[in-house]
Amino acid sequence: MDRFRERYGEWALVAGAAEGIGAAFTEVLARRRMNVVMVDINRKAMEQLAARMKKQYGVEIRTLPLDLASEEAWKTCAESITDIDCRLLVYVAAFSKVKPFFDNSPDELEQYIRVNNLTALRMVYGFAKPLKVRSVTGGILLISSLSGIIPPPLVAPYAATKSFLLRLAESLSQEFSPLGIDISACAAGITGTPTYFASQPRESLFTPKAMDPLKVAGFAIEKLGRQAICIPGRKNRLTCFLLTRLLPRRMSVRITGWQMRKMYAKKK
Repeated sequence: MDRFRERYGEWALVAGAAEGIGAAFTEVLARRRMNVVMVDINRKAMEQLAARMKKQYGVEIRTLPLDLASEEAWKTCAESITDIDCRLLVYVAAFSKVKPFFDNSPDELEQYIRVNNLTALRMVYGFAKPLKVRSVTGGILLISSLSGIIPPPLVAPYAATKSFLLRLAESLSQEFSPLGIDISACAAGITGTPTYFASQPRESLFTPKAMDPLKVAGFAIEKLGRQAICIPGRKNRLTCFLLTRLLPRRMSVRITGWQMRKMYAKKK
C-alpha cells in the first residue's frame, strides 16, 4: 500500500463517485488508506457515502457536488486539488440509456458526448499536464465498457463513447509511460449498479451474471499501469477472446445483438 501511495499520492479524485462503480472505487481506495475527492451530481448519496468512508476507514474525504456535463467541470475539478497531493484520477461518470437510437432526443445525444467523452478528455489533459510539468508520477483510470469493444443495439451512443475511451487510453499509454504517468481503461461487463437494475433487464440462462462493483473496482486498480485495457471477470475475458479473436466480426456482432434483444425485448 505504501508503494501505491508513493506512486499515486495521498489523494485520489473519483469523478462519478456517489453510486455504483464510482462508489465502489471510493471504497476500494479508502481501504488502501487513500484520501478521496468525491465528485458527483448526487449530493445526498455522495455525502452519505463520504460519512461512512470517514468512519469506517479513517480517511479524509472531500465532496464536490458538480454536474460533469457542464462546460467548466474539468476546471472546477482541477482547482479542487491544487492544495493536496492528488495524483490519481478515476473517471467513472457516464450518461447511459437503453433504448432505440431514435428514442434519444438531440439533447440526450449531446449529453453522451459531454459526460462520457468531452469532460473525460479535458480532465485527462487538466490532470496529466501538471504531473508532467512537476515531473512526478501519477495514474489515470477511465471506466469503459465491453460494449465499446463489441457494440450491441439499443445503446449505440453509449457504446460509441465508451469505445472512444478505450482508444484514448491505448494511445496515451504510449505517450504517458515515459513520463511515469499510468493510464488504463477498464472495459467492464454487466455490473450490478443502480443504473443497470433501473434499466430492467430480462434475465435468462443466456444473461451474464452481474459482477459485484467492488470486484470490478478492485481488479481495475490492480491492473492500473500494467495493462492499457483491462477486462474484469474471467467469463468476460473469455467471452471477449472468443468474440474478438476466434469468430468473424460479423458473427460476433450478431451474437451480441441477439443477447441484448433478449435482455430488453420490450425496448426493441
